[in-house]
Formats: sequence, C-alpha cells, structure tokens
Amino acid sequence: MSFANMGDCMKEKWKIAVAFLVLGVFIVAGNLRVSATESEDLFLKDILDDSTYVKAILGGGYLGKTILYDVDGEKTVVYPNDGEHKTIVRNGEKATVFYGKYRGKDEHKDYRDLFPELDISFFYDPVKELGLKMSEIQEQNYQIEVTKQEQIENFLVPLSFVGVIDNEMFTISQIDILFDEACRPIEIRFHITSDVAQQDRITYLEQQLNQKFEYTTREVVENAFSDVEDEIAQIKPFEEVEVIDYIDELSNVVKVTDEHFLLVLQAQTEELTDRAGWDKRAVFAYLEAVDNKFGQFAKGYEGEQITQEEYLEQLDRVYKSAHLVGSDVYTYMFESSELKAKKKALLVIEQMGGYLDENGMLQLKDGDEFYLSMEPHSVFLEDYAQCVRDAYQKKNKTYKRLDDTMIHQFRMYIDKHNIEYVRNNFDGKTDYEKLKNYAAEFEFSLYYGEPSRHHNKIQKDSAFDGQKYDKILTPNRLSEFIINVETGEFVTEWDVLKTKDTQTVMSKDSSYKKEKESSQKKVVDTESFNYAPADYVEAHQMLDVLPASPAKEKKLYLENDLKKLLKKTWKSPEKKIYREKYRKPSDYLK
Repeated sequence: MSFANMGDCMKEKWKIAVAFLVLGVFIVAGNLRVSATESEDLFLKDILDDSTYVKAILGGGYLGKTILYDVDGEKTVVYPNDGEHKTIVRNGEKATVFYGKYRGKDEHKDYRDLFPELDISFFYDPVKELGLKMSEIQEQNYQIEVTKQEQIENFLVPLSFVGVIDNEMFTISQIDILFDEACRPIEIRFHITSDVAQQDRITYLEQQLNQKFEYTTREVVENAFSDVEDEIAQIKPFEEVEVIDYIDELSNVVKVTDEHFLLVLQAQTEELTDRAGWDKRAVFAYLEAVDNKFGQFAKGYEGEQITQEEYLEQLDRVYKSAHLVGSDVYTYMFESSELKAKKKALLVIEQMGGYLDENGMLQLKDGDEFYLSMEPHSVFLEDYAQCVRDAYQKKNKTYKRLDDTMIHQFRMYIDKHNIEYVRNNFDGKTDYEKLKNYAAEFEFSLYYGEPSRHHNKIQKDSAFDGQKYDKILTPNRLSEFIINVETGEFVTEWDVLKTKDTQTVMSKDSSYKKEKESSQKKVVDTESFNYAPADYVEAHQMLDVLPASPAKEKKLYLENDLKKLLKKTWKSPEKKIYREKYRKPSDYLK
C-alpha cells in the first residue's frame, strides 16, 4: 500500500472515529436531557403556586364573569355578570363592592366570609388536591378526567358553599380539566347528573359552572385595579342622587324592560316618601330590597322563563311587605333610615294609624299592621327597642325619662302581637306549653331569672299570700310573658280588653266596671315589652318602669285612664314581704 493510500485509509478511520465520538456525545447529551426532565417533574401544586397573574373567565353562577388576580400582591378585581352592576375589588384583607356612581359602595374589613372567590385558592385548591405531576399531565395529553368521589368532593364543597350548585338536587359525576403546555389549568368542565331535573336544566347548570383560566401580566391586572379605583372616585354624593338614577343601577330590576313596571315602582317610592313618611335612605333601602327579592325570584334557569306579569306580582308582594311592621323588608328600611331616633320611633306608630283617644289610650286603626310571622325575639323588636334607647340617651350616656305617651303605650300592642304569635303558631295544652315549644322551635332557652313582684299585685290593704304568677322572657330580655303557674295560662290584659270593631279597643273604664277582680288583676299584672333589659338598670327604670308608675307630674304618668284607675286599688307587694319562688322551670313542679 502506498504511503498516499495509507494516508487516505487513516483519514477514513479518523472520520469513522469522529463520527462515533459525535454520536456518543449526542447519546450522552440525550441522556442528560432526559435526566434533566425527570429532575424537573414538578408537582402541579408547585406550578400553580408560581402562577402570579391569572384571569378567570367564569360561567354565570359565580361572583362575576371575569376575575383578575395578582396572587402575590393580594389584589383581585371582579367584573360583574351580564346585566349586573357590581364590581368588587380586593386589596389585602379588605374588599370594596362598587355598585355604581349613584348607588355607591360597601366596604368590608375581611373578604373571606362574604366572597371566598376573591382568593385564587377557591379555584386552585381542589386542583392541587389531585396531587398530579407534570409527567402525568403530559402522558394524558394535557387532559385529566376526575372521577374519584373523594376528589370530586373537593370541588363540590366550595361550589355548594357559595350557592353555585344545589348538592341535594344535582351530582357531579365527572370533571374534565384541560391544561396548557406549561401544565397550568386552562379550563375546568363539570358533568352533572340529577334524578329530578330535566336535561335542559342540567345543561344550563353545566354552562354556569364552567371555569376558564388565562395567564396574564402584572400590567394588565394593575391597570384594571387602577381603572376601578378611578370609577369609585366618581361616586355621586348621596344628596344629589335621584330615584330614577338609583333604579338604573339595580341589576335585577333593570332586567324588567316593561315601562309600566318602572312607572309603578316610581309611584311606590313616592308613596313611601309622601304618605308613609320615610326618608330617602329608607326609600333607597326599599329599592335595594326589591332588587334583592328579584334576584332570588329570577335566579338561574327559572329566571329566564319569568313573564312581565309575574314581575309585577312579585313587586306587589314586596310593596305589601314594606307595609308589614317587622317583615324583612320593613326591618331593612327601618335600619337604613337616618331619621332622628324619636321621630323614627313615632313614625312606626303613625304608619300603624296610631292616635290617643279621649281616654288617653293608644289606638291603632286603619294603618299598617304587624307582620304575622314576626317572632317575639325578632330583629325588628330589638331594633325598635334600641331606637327608643337612642332617643332618650343623653350625651353623657345617662337616660332621660320617657315622656311620649304613644311610644310608652305602643308596648301593649307589641305584647298583643307576641301573645297571639305564640298561641296561634305552636301546639300545647296550655299557653306555657306553647311558649316552651316556641323556644324549642328556635333552639333557645327562655329566661326565668327576673323578679315578678310587679306582676303579682294585691288590692290595697290586702295581705300578700305568695307568688302566683311568674315572668318569663325571651333571651334578649325584651319580650315577656306572665304565666299563671297553677293553670299554665298567660296572664294578659288582652284576655280582658274589649273591642267595638276589629281594631278599636274600648277604653272607657265604665266598660269594665262589671269585670271580676280576677279580670282586673290581669290588666294590672299583664306582660309589658321592655325597651331596655332589666340589667340595663338606669335605662330600664327611665324607659319602662317609671312611665308606668304614678308621678307627681301628671304628664310623666303615661298609662291610659283605665290602668290609672285600676292602679289606685291594686299595688305591688312590698319588697320586704315578697319572695320569688320561681327562678327556673323545675321550680314550677314544687
């Protein structure tokens, strides 16, 4: 072989050697890449924890149609569902609900109890609980089917908590989760079954539950946050807001496009102002109540089927509720009103047709009535008692003596309602059994601890022969009931007082001259609603006790003529001879 051929041969061998060497490098490099991939097989939880700026696009069942999250900055912006006017902003622990430049805003110190969706964990935690790795998601071609019941339950619990799904009517049978190439969820679909709902309703709910996610930038979220803050800064001062402007921002009301409906609603607001005497805050509260009721009435799938006539019927129901003292609508208006306390306390009585007759007795006629389902421990009665306390509390926190006869005597009509409520709504052989069943229904304990001396009166110059009647109160110690321990019946003036029509009480003392002593005793020993619990010692004395007691100044003795007459011959036993026998239920058996 020539030297030249030997050189060519060596060249070929080197080429082969180099080729093998390069191939080896590629193989090693390939192995290194596989090892690197395996070392980066992250858990889905870690991937989601690194997702800082997220946009959720949601079905109509959630808090809003779009939610933007700055996870690390603890900021969230919620844009309202179609037809709604409610943008929500979270900044740290706080949340602001912006209703529009006319309706203003509400601020909340802690968003969690009201709006759990303001934290991305509401959507992410159930996905994290799946315990998935990147490799598992990739192997399934970026689509995971969730069918295990315990995993489905992790999604169902938060959804049912915020009311997106009724878990008694619907069941989630499967959840499909789609991921992007970075193994971040981009869509979550729910498959629903039901034994009672029709298929079109099931399909509707599946659309309402749908969740989509996009991964955005800091700039997008910050701009959105800034825009909403600018809108909030444009809120109109309350005194400049007109009813029609307010109505235009009520999400559920504006769904009703019928012009006649809006005219009726405006006429109602005028009546509530001009005839009923409510202030602007209370009238706007009525509009909020209408909107809220419509939101419940026209919610979800059924809401899309409601006719204009049904909307008008619902409006009429809400309006009637605004004239039932103690209903949820009336209570909301009362709480929202900014009238001065004494004027507000009197307004209720005036709305009920209250006036003092020729015998100094408060009559309620041809006006609003008590809501029949108002419980003796109701929020309204607590609100009203607080209103009276506010009206008579001085700047130094002491109390003036109640000086208005109508406010004082209004208590007897609250008593009448409470007595009728217990008697008409609960079973029992005696009033006392019905009272105990009322307490059991609402799962609270009646209070037996207050003295009953003023409800065991004796005739003047008669000897006191022991306690016969006992006072029992609701837990807030405002509503009270007097029990004849021997018979279990209520001791109440309303078993004695007569009416000459369905509303007017006969107030002349001559109407009761022939009544037996036992009936007279019921009038003077009767129950008496308290504007202040007895442990509010000064307030109770000034607002409840003294106005019902004879005074040197006649104008401070606020009882009607019948009670004034009877109290001349019936007196409370002296403290030194009175002994309280009944302080707990078991004492009744002794």
